[in-house]
This record gives sequence, structure tokens and C-alpha cells, in this order.
Amino acid sequence: MYNVSRPEEIKGNVSREALNEPIILKKDEIREDIPKDKIIKLCEELINTPIPEAKYSYFREFYITGNRTHYEAPHRLKRTNMYLLAIGTFLTGRGDFLLRLQDYIWDICNEVTWCYPAHLPEELNYDEPYIDLFASMTAEQLGEILDVLGDKLDKNIKERVRYELKRRIFIPFYENPDRYWWANAYWSNWCAVCCGAVGASAIAGRAEEPYFTKILFDVTQRLNRYLDYFDDEGGWVEGVGYWNFGLTHLSRFADSLYRITYGRINLFEHPKLQITGLFPVYCYLPPEGFVNFGDCSYETRLNRDLVILLSRYTKVGKELNWLASQMEARELENFRCLRREERVLEPPKETSMHFRGIDWVITRKSWEDKLGPILAVKAGNNGEPHNQLDVGHFIFNVYGQSFLHDLGAGIYTREYFREGRYKNPFCNAEGHSLIFIDGKSEGIGKDFEGKVITFEKGKDRDDILLDLTKAYPQEKIEKITRRLQFLKERRDGGLILEDSILLKATGKIESRIQINGELERLSDKSFIVRGKYGNLFVKVKEPVEGVVEIGELKNLEFHDGSVRDFNFLNIVTSGKEARFYVIFTPFRERDEIE
Repeated sequence: MYNVSRPEEIKGNVSREALNEPIILKKDEIREDIPKDKIIKLCEELINTPIPEAKYSYFREFYITGNRTHYEAPHRLKRTNMYLLAIGTFLTGRGDFLLRLQDYIWDICNEVTWCYPAHLPEELNYDEPYIDLFASMTAEQLGEILDVLGDKLDKNIKERVRYELKRRIFIPFYENPDRYWWANAYWSNWCAVCCGAVGASAIAGRAEEPYFTKILFDVTQRLNRYLDYFDDEGGWVEGVGYWNFGLTHLSRFADSLYRITYGRINLFEHPKLQITGLFPVYCYLPPEGFVNFGDCSYETRLNRDLVILLSRYTKVGKELNWLASQMEARELENFRCLRREERVLEPPKETSMHFRGIDWVITRKSWEDKLGPILAVKAGNNGEPHNQLDVGHFIFNVYGQSFLHDLGAGIYTREYFREGRYKNPFCNAEGHSLIFIDGKSEGIGKDFEGKVITFEKGKDRDDILLDLTKAYPQEKIEKITRRLQFLKERRDGGLILEDSILLKATGKIESRIQINGELERLSDKSFIVRGKYGNLFVKVKEPVEGVVEIGELKNLEFHDGSVRDFNFLNIVTSGKEARFYVIFTPFRERDEIE
């Protein structure tokens, strides 16, 4: 069973025998290809490197300037180093690694809070047990270190960790999980990360009764509701990055629960968890990217332990293993990464998927050709978690590059998640391939939505039709549709964009196209976008009387810390109605477009 209706079902199915031995990693399941020399070298460097310090001045800076990185970077690095030392200690038994590991544990236990300042009030209430993503994840890490290395840790360290877990996590969650907004936010990755990590820490850290049973019951109930929010094809509205984040911690809890109940309670049996592994597979953009609608980065890396767990416990293991064979995963973040993996792999049989619940369509010419064309189209609404104004936006990827791209995630600041969000080109319509009426685009909120009306798959082309009318304020709009034809007859494919707009009165009408690559203008309405392994020819056929402008988004600060500039094409006309018709042709040699 994957859900429970009463706390007694938890208590009745947990094996006390299983709790008397390590849960996370057993010696007979360790894989042979662990990069042990690399781990030893990194741990040796950490012995002589100061522990990162998340200073109060950095903590305070968030409330003054909105900057998050100065506090969050050392906070995060400290935990990464701690877990690496734990892995090194486990693999080698070296006393110097253990001693430095205990320094890190002691330092983390001395922190005033395990939360990020962005998730706290400016004036702290020291009687309030704050729990956010990073407090729960810290608890998960400390609990797992207790589980795997408990017999090696000094008694002072073990007891301090147990004390902090109980004080900061177990008691407040046991007393009232509903005090935390994320506990019922089944539409958000926060629910999976926080609940999953709290539950995993309770198992690994051997929370005592009455905390143990009630925490596991509450977490199981809430994570099942979270999984109910996935669409019927396994899609997740926040994108692959937050799919990876949420399910990693959910799966760690599910794995531990499976082990201590000998499979009698198996959260992996949830029907949507059984199929959701296909979501990142279809979103894969070779060689190292993913479809990155919303606040997701193009170069997201999946957690290896998540792939291992979903491959073992769900029915899409072969497809997930195929994806893992194509790209590098995030290693050494969890003891489970040291487990042996299933090696059977194959790509999906179908080359396209319509994730109907989130209304994304992703289609490709083939799975074999890493340089082949891929199209991703998004409908949905403008009130989604990590929302950007992007209903009708699309990505065209070929030659290993998204020539028509999504910017992804901007640098996270205070304003990024507050009033300034839709002034930011990452989040507003200006940073997406959308239609503008009199200089304005889509509205903000769930009521502003689009729909994939038809998705027709064919041998030579796929045809996607979207109705975008309701995505716009209605005082000026009669009808807006967008049609995308994904062409497959050529080796490198092609794309046709057709926008049809009918207004209630005459106005200025624009269709903007975001460009990723070196842009060269050939004529008034033809362009070449140059890439590393190929190029894209862009021909604006309609409107005949329209004008095509080149615009630029400058000094964009990305979530990974980089700063970049990008061009866009702006096709402009005026009237009561308009039709835009643009052909995109990938080519390697110039004579292909002549």
C-alpha cells in the first residue's frame, strides 16, 4: 500500500529489527565504480580549509539590499563539505576525516537557525521553531550521518545531533505541522522537500515516540496528496529543476519507509510516481539540457540517488536509465549514490508527449540523433508556482542548442519573489516569445490562460494549435491563436510559426521571438542565427507590410551567477487583425537554404 489512513498502520508495519541496523546504505549493496580517489583528495583538502562562515552581516544583507547569495553560498557549501566528509569517512575509516566531519557537525549545530534569511521575518522570534527547505534538508543530512556513521561518532556529537533534531524539527512538526504553510502546499516543491526531508530525518535519526509514528503518518499522508497534483502523464508544473528537487527528498523518505516496513508501505506504488520518471526524459534537450519553462535552468543536473530509486521502484526504470546514460548526474550528495544501479536502459517508444494537466507539448524527430530537432510548447496559465508570463511560449532546439529559447531562471533576490517579479525580463512577457497588443502582453493570475486545442502527430510533421485568447486582458482582444508546425521530412527538421490575431479595434500588433545565438541580418525579413554545430535560417513571410526589428536584452543576471545578453526579433504591424507567418530552417551548409 502507498498510503495509510491511521497512525496505527505506521506502528503496525514498522520493523523494530530494521531500525536496529543501518537503513540508508548496506555494505552488500555498494557499487564498485565509486570514485574513491577523487573523494579522498577532496576530503584531504577540507581538513586544511576553514569551515565556511555564514556571517550575521550576510544574513542582515538580505533585508537591506535583497541579496541572497552572500549568506546562502557558505551556508550551502558547509553542508556539502560535511556530507562529503561523511562519505569519505564511511569509505576509508580515516580518523582525520572523522575529526573534521565532527567539526562541521558541531558548527552546524551551533547555528542560530538552519533557515535562509529569505524564508524568515526580519525580526526573529527565538521562541518560534522555523522550518524551511534548508532546515529540513539539514535535518535529513544529519539524520543520515547518524544512521550510517553512528557507531563511529563521539557520544557528544551523537547526542548533540539528536538534541537539535528533536528541538528544531521533531517536536514542532509533531505538535502542529499545519503551522507551516508548506505542509499543505501540495502544488509546490516545498511540500515534497520539507515533508520528505522531515520524514527521512525522523527515520534515519531514530526519532523517539510519540514523535516517530505521528511524523511518519503525517508525512505519508501529505506526500500522497502532493503526488496527486502531478498530471496524468507525470508532468510537474514547476519544471524539471523543481521536479528533481521535490522528488529527491520525497523518494529518500519513501525509500527509508520501504526499508523499515519491508515494503509493506511503499509510496512508490502511487500511480503518478510510477510514471513521472518520463517527465525529465521527454524534457531532455541533448547533450546536457532540459526544457526550462518557468524558474528552471537549462543545465539542470538530476540527483543520482533519485534516478537510482525511481529506476528500481517504478515501471519507467529503463527510460530513466537511458537518460542517465546520456548526461552527467549530481554525484556524492547522498549515501544512496553509492548503491549499485540497474543497467537495463532504452529510450521511450514514442517521440512526443502532451502533458495535458500542465498543457505542455514536447516532440522530437528521433531519440537517436543528439543533434536532431526538438520542439517544446507551453500553454497553462499565469498563476502557476514559479510563474512567468509565458502562455504560448516555445523552445526550438537543434544541433544541441536552443536557438529559440527560454531564458530560464534569473538570480534569486528579494524582489524576484515579490512586487518586482514582473518587472524582471526573466519573468515578464518581455523575455518570452509572445504576442503584444499596443505594447502590452498577457495578464497576471490563473484566469489568464491558454489551451492546446489540438496536437496532431504525423510522419512528416506534427501540428500544434493553441488558443491564447484568454491569456490577455479582454477589453481589446477578440481572438488569438498560435499554430506551430514541427517539420520532420528534412534531416534537421524545421518549424513554422503562424499567429492569428483579431482585435476589437485597430491597434499595434507585435510577435516577439527570443533568439539564442549570433544573429546576422540578411534582408528586411530574413536572418541567420549562428550556433556551434549548425545554424538557423529565419524567414518572415507575413505580414507582408510588417517591419522586423532587432531588440536586445542586456546584462541579464542568471540564477547560476552568469551575466549575458540576448537578441530578439520583433515583428510589428498594425490594424484590427494580423497574421504572422515565420519559417525556421536549420542548416549546416549555406547551400541548404539557397
